[in-house]
Amino acid sequence: MKGSGLLSVLLERLSRDHARIAGVVQQLSELADATSGEPDWEGLDELIGFLDYYADRVHHPLEDRLFDHLMNKGLTPTERYLLFRNLGQHEELSSMTGQLSDQVAEGREGRVVDPAAFLEDVSAYITLQRRHMRIEEDQLFPLLDQTFDNDDWNALMGIADIPEQEQPSRSSVKD
Repeated sequence: MKGSGLLSVLLERLSRDHARIAGVVQQLSELADATSGEPDWEGLDELIGFLDYYADRVHHPLEDRLFDHLMNKGLTPTERYLLFRNLGQHEELSSMTGQLSDQVAEGREGRVVDPAAFLEDVSAYITLQRRHMRIEEDQLFPLLDQTFDNDDWNALMGIADIPEQEQPSRSSVKD
């Protein structure tokens, strides 16, 4: 491993985030699949609200900062393409979350929501979110591990709100 102890702390945090997000996405899938008649708008609102807040406003911005730094590390054209596509998916996922949130709000207010269109939108979101996280776990997180050195991690240390007890000590930071 080229990176430091901070690398493992950040990547562990991002992987834990992915597990949380995947769990919520699974609940969203189950709730949408269980819909017969009127959807559980309250339950859907809670799940979409988590995805809007945590995935789109906390998790993805942290990844964006890491990936922006990675962009300046002499990547191959294929790696740059993968990174740009991934960053674009953050925007696409946020937009899709907003669209789902709007549909859920309409349903909660008693307005008519086309159930087939809603389920199609939920399915598209779930598919993209799962594929997105798999690419990050399988390709981009290992690329961070291979590319960043201690100087990179030290420069990035302030971007994550990691409790002091989880941060590696300076003596544990090795090349």
